[in-house]
Amino acid sequence: MQMVSRPRLLPTVHIASFFSPFLPHSMPPPLSNPPLKLVLEYLDVKKRYHITSRNSALQKIDKTIPFHVKYLRIWNGCVYLEELHELFHEAKEQLVKKYLEGRPNIHVDRAKFLYMKSYEQVPLKLNLIINTLVTMGCSDFRNFLPMIDSRSFPLKKLKLIQEESIDADHPIIHTTEDVVFQFNGENELIKGIEKLQREKLTIQNIGYKNVDAVKIIKDWIKNGRKIGTEYFLCFTFQYWIRWVLIDLEKEFDEFQNDLEGINVQFLAREPRFSIPINPTSKIIIYGTEIQSKDRTVYQLVFKVVSTDE
Repeated sequence: MQMVSRPRLLPTVHIASFFSPFLPHSMPPPLSNPPLKLVLEYLDVKKRYHITSRNSALQKIDKTIPFHVKYLRIWNGCVYLEELHELFHEAKEQLVKKYLEGRPNIHVDRAKFLYMKSYEQVPLKLNLIINTLVTMGCSDFRNFLPMIDSRSFPLKKLKLIQEESIDADHPIIHTTEDVVFQFNGENELIKGIEKLQREKLTIQNIGYKNVDAVKIIKDWIKNGRKIGTEYFLCFTFQYWIRWVLIDLEKEFDEFQNDLEGINVQFLAREPRFSIPINPTSKIIIYGTEIQSKDRTVYQLVFKVVSTDE
């Protein structure tokens, strides 16, 4: 008689001894795999690690269950996971890498990639489901998209901190809820901003030549933008914002306007503008001064409003 092989099943695990600190005093019945997986998936990461590390059967089950963490940081050769980092006293990055390897999905509120120029430099290939993506000192955020599960999109926030020129005309930049560029290359132009159809954009730490403000406004006039669209260009030095305002003044001098009735502390003695797009909307442009944590920031605001305002 021919023997028929049956699929190997993971054992039913009695978890009373492992979960006893978190359960009532009455002894529960053995917990089968589906409920066990559900409990483990949403258990606090530290508790989950302590529980599963004590039992080889639980470790096998644990490896098949998605993971939920708040913050994951990856750079060349290293992985940092706040929830686990304090549990390991030595070789922390290596132990975190080993613990995360082979997991099907890792849900991360905020993933940050630092100082890696290519996908090959990523020390650990994961499947991440994220809300926020931050890259710092990386040549192109698109290098890391193979690690981002499609269920992450559209992102809630994208922040790009880099020196190299950015091409902003990308579907992810178009669709992300909140986009922040922080640009450290003084003479590099950020390309494609005028093509963006997004309603909010913040560009931090920019210099005079990083943004072609005239080109952006001309595109808004030609192609229109939704009422409520707001772009914030943040300059470290006042003379940089002044140079941009001078460029705008040369191009749109006839549309200078005091913008009376708008409750904003405008930059003194700097031009302000009200530029019509169509019979129902217009662009208002002004400079203002805001205080960040440790310094003054000079902010140039482009905003599309109703002509009734």
